[in-house]
Amino acid sequence: METAYSYKKSAAYQKSKQLTLDVVSFFKGKELRGILKYLVNQLVRAISSEGANLAEGYGRYYSQDYRRFISISRGSAFEVDYWLEIIIELNLFPRKRLDEFSEQNLEIIKLLTTMMKRLEVKKSKT
Repeated sequence: METAYSYKKSAAYQKSKQLTLDVVSFFKGKELRGILKYLVNQLVRAISSEGANLAEGYGRYYSQDYRRFISISRGSAFEVDYWLEIIIELNLFPRKRLDEFSEQNLEIIKLLTTMMKRLEVKKSKT
């Protein structure tokens, strides 16, 4: 891994952070109660885990730990997909904006998958 904090330059980290900010801003100030509050909290928790796990993995000393945290981040991205699907199907918020979040998340999944594949290639060469 390069210099300290270089994980912040990765596209996956930047897009994860932006998605977190976008979703939090979207739901901020909306009246959320009961099960809807639970669903949105789960969504925000999963979204924030994407970038947080990339940062934590980067901070680990061993490369296998880094790979594991990328995998955890990818799992969180799939969880985000699930929560967004549920919230979309409830038809309580503008569909267009939620679809944009889904597209952003799909892009993150693709980036994380590519990162994992590259690390597997490096691992197999060592």
